Amino acid sequence: MASDYTPGFKALTQIMGGRADSKSLKTEGVMLEAQAKGVDLQAMQTSERRREELNATLAALTASRAARGLSLDSPSAVAIESELRRQSVRDENVDRVGFTNQAGALRMSSAAKRRAGSYANVMGYVNAAGTLIDGAGDALALRKTPAKTVAAGGGK
Repeated sequence: MASDYTPGFKALTQIMGGRADSKSLKTEGVMLEAQAKGVDLQAMQTSERRREELNATLAALTASRAARGLSLDSPSAVAIESELRRQSVRDENVDRVGFTNQAGALRMSSAAKRRAGSYANVMGYVNAAGTLIDGAGDALALRKTPAKTVAAGGGK
């Protein structure tokens, strides 16, 4: 009698396994999305830090030139300031591309995990349906097999 419940039990475990896999994959997707947001925040912080460093460097340069009595708008002062700004913008852009690529990869992985989670849930039901169909086929095969009878009295 226990074998009658085997396909049903197996189907139930396949459904529950699919649900568990789905939850796990979707949770991983949420975690990857959170990491991507963290990378976005890191990119903003890095850009802000670069701007602050540039402003501090330019202020120190201006203070130094003023303390020495040099012109603040001389061609060399303008050229130095321009070069410092150009380098800072270049470095900020390089950082931004790196952070953007990293966040994009995390978001793509997140989307893939979420899709896989949805498919895992569906596959749990598909596998369960296959198990139940196999079990029904086995049950029908047993019903069609003629039962052997033993004659009363020992069969001599």
